[in-house]
Amino acid sequence: MPTETLISVLPTDDDHNRLVIVIQRGEPDDCESGGDRMMLRQESYSPDVGWFTQSCLPIQPEQMAGLKAALTGNSARNLHRPSRSHFEASPVLSFCEAAAARVG
Repeated sequence: MPTETLISVLPTDDDHNRLVIVIQRGEPDDCESGGDRMMLRQESYSPDVGWFTQSCLPIQPEQMAGLKAALTGNSARNLHRPSRSHFEASPVLSFCEAAAARVG
């Protein structure tokens, strides 16, 4: 029977989705079979069911060094999520203005 150690639960912008990072020991039952490995699971919440797995991604032991380097390197520090105000500040030409400019 597989066991797992919870590493972290990363919330998202809404309360109904999250990313779960675990170490699975033994044979996983709902993803690919194999030995010990790190798993990234995308989970969703339903009031009727609770938390359930949408998808899972096994990370092989030989991939861990590359993943760590990618997440802690300079490129990872430069990543950021654009704020909503960035998109709202974009100029938008209304249909009436565009039609008036075309006619006149």
